Amino acid sequence: MEVRFTDDELAEALTIIVNRIAAEAGLSDKDRAMLKRWRSSEMKLGSDDMDDLVRKANEDFEKMMSRRERSQIRKPDWAD
Repeated sequence: MEVRFTDDELAEALTIIVNRIAAEAGLSDKDRAMLKRWRSSEMKLGSDDMDDLVRKANEDFEKMMSRRERSQIRKPDWAD
């Protein structure tokens, strides 16, 4: 089974994460604004940085799923 995140899915996840950090990290108003500006200017859909994030997230997820699958294969039935 192959799972791939889309640009839109990861952009939405990044927005939620950045907003949560901005709200809960105890940042100054200036730092919160700078963080949100970074997300909206540097991490917009189609930017090189966003494309890198999508590529790396999908690669990491694929590696994690592969390791998990191998772990299940090697796990003996009686160890459940």
